[in-house]
Amino acid sequence: MSDDSFTVSPLTAADAAALAALLQSQSADYVRFFTPFRFDEAAVSAMLAGHRSDVYSGIRWRGRLVGFFMLRGWDAGYEVPAYGVLIDEAHAGYGLTTLSLRMAKAVCKLRASARLMLKVHPANARARKLFERAGFKQTGVETATGSLVYHFDFDGPSGKI
Repeated sequence: MSDDSFTVSPLTAADAAALAALLQSQSADYVRFFTPFRFDEAAVSAMLAGHRSDVYSGIRWRGRLVGFFMLRGWDAGYEVPAYGVLIDEAHAGYGLTTLSLRMAKAVCKLRASARLMLKVHPANARARKLFERAGFKQTGVETATGSLVYHFDFDGPSGKI
């Protein structure tokens, strides 16, 4: 019998080595648009140990961390959290990003957030298409990076999870 276990659960500081290894094992081309924090174990450990309201969740398949998503900004006092996701390159295309987005939207709704924000590099056409299909609307451009800023409004016409 094979181990086909699939779980999504909160990440803790004990998961820092696994998350750092996941991040560092991706090809440079694949992660070129994903730069929310340093990928070394010390930085990941500090982030996972230091959060209070922010959400960091791991996606595991067969006991191995194959992705994670985060909702950040609540710890810094923002009302609108920022969503970020990284799925292992070998596991891309299986719907894990869409699943993580649906879960992130559910957390936001449970916390009575009116909006969810994310940023996408303009050259990341695949991600832009996915997020636009999920109801996100481009609302601006981040001056420092050129990234496109998208918002999802829970009370608007696209407010379905």
